[in-house]
Amino acid sequence: MFNTEDLDDRENMIVWEKWVDPYSQTVEDPIPTDEDEQDLEDEYLEDEEEVEEYGTVDKLGKFRAIATPMGIIPINESTASGKIFNFWVGHTNFDITNALALIIEETPGVETLDIFTRYRFRIGIGKAFHDSKVMRDINSRVYNYLI
Repeated sequence: MFNTEDLDDRENMIVWEKWVDPYSQTVEDPIPTDEDEQDLEDEYLEDEEEVEEYGTVDKLGKFRAIATPMGIIPINESTASGKIFNFWVGHTNFDITNALALIIEETPGVETLDIFTRYRFRIGIGKAFHDSKVMRDINSRVYNYLI
């Protein structure tokens, strides 16, 4: 990483960091084995009164999904956002205003823009663009606006 003490003396700047998909670990989890399913079933079948009250447990195995505005989408290799998008996080030492957000969003190559905080945002860069060129272009446009 970098030493933040060295950054205090610099004026307006954006520090870039590759975004890490929080679901990437779960996507790579192995498919449950019969032993895993048996452990899961045993866990739910410990209390026989509960079994009588609620019936038997279905063997569904592990199923990971995420709720989106388009409905529930299963998380797998083909739907993992870290594989579909080339995400980068920008850390700034200045406020990200609506005007700056528009400048970033309208930069060629930027597919998505998410503002997380007043100092942090995430962009998705199109596959047909060079990420380093897009980030340099954002830096240039933002710095020119702030001057």
